[in-house]
This record gives sequence, C-alpha cells and structure tokens, in this order.
Amino acid sequence: PLTAQEVKKLLAPVLDFNRRSATESYFDTLPPEIQEAIKAKRAEVGMTREQVEMALGRPRDRIRETVDGVDTEDWIYGLPPGKITFVTFAGAKVTRVQDHYAGLGGTVAPPLKPPR
Repeated sequence: PLTAQEVKKLLAPVLDFNRRSATESYFDTLPPEIQEAIKAKRAEVGMTREQVEMALGRPRDRIRETVDGVDTEDWIYGLPPGKITFVTFAGAKVTRVQDHYAGLGGTVAPPLKPPR
C-alpha cells in the first residue's frame, strides 16, 4: 500500500497541497487586530464588507437607508430569541456594531422571598 506522502508525491503535478487559497493569502495581509476579530467571529468598526463576511458569514438581512444625505447599510445577524447583531456600514467601512438581545424574557420578576 502507498503511504500518504507517496500519494501526495504522485498527485503533486496535478494538485498543489501547499498552495493557499486567495482568502488565506488575503487574511495574512490584514492587521493583527482585524485577524483577531475575524478569528473571534466578531465585527469591528473600520472593517470592510469582505472582512465582516469572513468573521460572521453572510447576513440574514440587509437594510439600506439614506439619512441626512448619508447612505448606510445595516447587515443583520441572528434570530430571536437570542442575540441580534446589527453591523452598520457607511461607504465601504463599518461605522457601528450593535448587539440586541431579543425574546429572552424582557421583564424581571421580583425576587422570591426566602423559605421559612
């Protein structure tokens, strides 16, 4: 039987096992703080759309609006009940990231009296 190393050697003319994807190469060029945010699956102010997609994937919804002549786009992640993240872009960069917690019990019951 062939070893894994021998199979790699046989396939080397057809497949380059050491070649990196365009995404991996792009990731390596990013500043360390952006790389950390992507690894932590977190959007940060200043990120581009491509970087946010690397961190969080595709948004479930996008909402565009113009306020006072400024075009913005909100990318929405998550579903209730749970955390909903709004990532706001103005131009090509993130200008705001907001987390909201929806449907997790919005009222607080008074504390129970201790048993006697």
